Amino acid sequence: MMTVGVLAAVVLQSILPASAILLVSGSILGITTVVILFSSILLTLKGIRPDEVQWLGWLHDNKTMEQGSIYASCPLTCGITQI
Repeated sequence: MMTVGVLAAVVLQSILPASAILLVSGSILGITTVVILFSSILLTLKGIRPDEVQWLGWLHDNKTMEQGSIYASCPLTCGITQI
């Protein structure tokens, strides 16, 4: 998609010298946004929820991970029992 965008910018540079890059980059971003919105609407209408999709692994992590505080000086001072 970027290769086509670069070629379109080069071709449009002779016709629209000032705004060829802006036109091409805006078109690529707009088309990408419309495709993402259309695919999400389509999946919503089909009844597919994002947490049901297996390749979206970050949605399936239901574990509550509690991590205790580990201080940077602990390897030097944690073993000290007397001063």
